[in-house]
Parts: sequence; structure tokens; C-alpha cells
Amino acid sequence: MLGSLSGTITARLEQRILVEVNRVGYWVFTGSWQPNGEITCYIHHHVREDASVLYGFSDIQTLQLFEQLISISGIGPKAALAILSLGSNDSIRTAIAQGDSGFLSMAPGIGQKAAQKIILELKGKLPELSDVSSTHQDVIAALESLGYKANDIRAFVNEMPAGVTDLNDQIRWTLQQLAR
Repeated sequence: MLGSLSGTITARLEQRILVEVNRVGYWVFTGSWQPNGEITCYIHHHVREDASVLYGFSDIQTLQLFEQLISISGIGPKAALAILSLGSNDSIRTAIAQGDSGFLSMAPGIGQKAAQKIILELKGKLPELSDVSSTHQDVIAALESLGYKANDIRAFVNEMPAGVTDLNDQIRWTLQQLAR
């Protein structure tokens, strides 16, 4: 079973990319994540009677959340990708933990019933939310929207000096650390 692919993106069609690895191209569905150039992506290999499809993710945590979502009866890979496009892993896990079906139902193809089913089946089963404060969550969300990875941001946010309290200053400080 495939676990990851490292290679060069040679083509792009809608929500999938062609990753060339040792002169073999693999079509990988990526949803809203659209990487460029040389990449490593973590793979879920979805096999059905009529198809064998690869889904790629930028990090293991996103892959795990995707796999937890598709483990729910009635939630397929397309619906799971739609949910993942709503925001960061932490924001999706927070919505599930808090029973926020309105947030989950904003994903195309996810109605209130499906959102409630996701909450019912996953509440309490997801990994604990990170130990960063809610203010730091705002920094992470802001920088993720600029294309930075949450794991990279978290490493610096946890080291932020106590004197940096304004949100704009926190974002500026973290950007300076990321640029080094």
C-alpha cells in the first residue's frame, strides 16, 4: 500500500495533480491543497470495485482526519475533501468537538443530517486539540491563509515571547521567524 509520494508536479487538472516519481506519473486528488514544484504528499489509496484513486495531503494529521471522515458511513472521499476545504484541521476538529453542525454543513454536499452524523461518530474520538492558546490559533489561521503550514507555524508560536501580546505583532513576529 502506498504511504507517500515524493516527486515533481508535471500537470494539473481541476483538483488533482500528476506527480512524477522516477519517470512514472501518479494522478493524485488534492482537493483545495494545490502544491507546486517538488513535493512530498501523504497518500490515501482508495480502492473500490470500479476505481483505484490516490488522495494526497500535505501532512499526516490531514491524512488522518480524512481517513476518520471517510470511515463514517455515507461520507465518501469527495465529501471528506469538501469538509477539509472549510479550514484548518484544528478548526474542523473544534467544530466537531463543539457540535457545530452549521460549520460542517457549509461544505458542498454536506447537509445538516450528515454534519450531525459526523459529530455523533467522531466527537471524543479525534486527537486532542493542540495546546496553543486561542489567540495563537488566530495567528495560525491567519498564516495558514497565506500558505504556511500549521505545523511550521506552531513550532514558532509556542516559542513566542510573553511580551508580544497584540495579534498583529504576533503575526509579524511569527512571519519573521518563518522567514529565517
